[in-house]
Amino acid sequence: MSRVSRSSLALFTLKGFNSALTAVSNFVLVFVLVRTIGLDSYAVIASLLAVAALVVQSDLGVSGLAFFKLRSHYLGETGKHDVDDQDLVATIVMLYIAIGVISVIILGVALAAGVVQVAPHGLAYLLVFAGAVCALPRMALRVAVNARDGFVWTEAIDLGRRVALLVLTAAMLLGLSFVAFGALNLLMWILSITALISLAQFYGFALRSGAFLTGLRLLRKEVGGVRATVLLSLADFVISVFPYYLLAATRDAATIVAFDMFYKVTRFAVLSYLIGAETVLPQQTRAVHNQDATGLARATAKGFMVGLLPMTSGIIAIAVFGEQLFGVILNHSGIISPVMRIAICAMLVFMLIQTTCQIVLIGIGRFDELARRSCATLAGMMLISMLMVLFRWNIEAFIAAYVIVYGVGSLLYAECLYSLSRSLRRKGAQEDARGGAQVGTVEM
Repeated sequence: MSRVSRSSLALFTLKGFNSALTAVSNFVLVFVLVRTIGLDSYAVIASLLAVAALVVQSDLGVSGLAFFKLRSHYLGETGKHDVDDQDLVATIVMLYIAIGVISVIILGVALAAGVVQVAPHGLAYLLVFAGAVCALPRMALRVAVNARDGFVWTEAIDLGRRVALLVLTAAMLLGLSFVAFGALNLLMWILSITALISLAQFYGFALRSGAFLTGLRLLRKEVGGVRATVLLSLADFVISVFPYYLLAATRDAATIVAFDMFYKVTRFAVLSYLIGAETVLPQQTRAVHNQDATGLARATAKGFMVGLLPMTSGIIAIAVFGEQLFGVILNHSGIISPVMRIAICAMLVFMLIQTTCQIVLIGIGRFDELARRSCATLAGMMLISMLMVLFRWNIEAFIAAYVIVYGVGSLLYAECLYSLSRSLRRKGAQEDARGGAQVGTVEM
């Protein structure tokens, strides 16, 4: 079992299947829902899922900080921090489950009181929303298991959930109701979280008495690190989804759906790039721990080369067949304009650069550097938002400006990774020089 969990081939294969299934499931779901509940109702779902993303964002980067701490303890000081690590993970998971439950209750009360008008699909929307916020505790559990080289098993659990989701989506074409779909989707999420809890226990994360209070004290000790992760997480989140809220003010369903397609295609690209980036992450973290600049560069290059395949394939598909593909998915032609398709192709390139750099930099705890660069990108996004309002830009002009600002941000991430590599090489040269001086002294 240990050999399988450390297998790069097994991890690569599972991540590939997961990425493919995620893309198929997302776009098949759009295809089905547009035809069963209509374009306007699907726009409501897209807006609610943006709210669910806001709930998931309450993680505020804590899971990234937890991975860095847990991984460092696992690689460098095995056994020394086991009890603290267990309490930290238990606390985060309990907090995230509570946040998810509270958010679902709040939305349920709002729907029941008629504050949000979503008839006749209110119950189905609530169930879909509940499933979406399950990603919050799932994220913390994955981090804990992956920090101890359980990458393969967490991917296997995700694969089972995604296969089930695809089956449920296809079943809607055969008569499965929207409410039943929402209920079964939520059940799949609950079962996958239960499986992750069992897996975490297998890797030594046991719940014990007093764990919650101890975990809170441990989190307080990391205030400096948490501050940086909060800034990074919030900036990345706002950059990704703020156009949903900005464009919602237009009350134009076609505009919201156009950005939703832009968002889904580019998020799928990130998932594809994670196949390579997360496959080499164990090698990268070990290389940095051992101050091996060559090993870091080699592993990063492997991840980047793997990402080139989906990037190139995506650009060709969007550029050549984009009009037909989006027309079939949305059951409407002309919603995704040529300018939007060009912007998507450019975004695929920039996202490969940023994903390749960001994953390893988060994994080794470079939160301060990333937060500064992400906040600079966010400032650019706020500027183009003001320009859009002042000059009444259309969706094409806004997305083009969005991609340009994002591209500059991705190059800032690349510069950060380059600085890290250069620092490791300098330290290696200094150690070699000291070693040579010591040898010369012994010979004399």
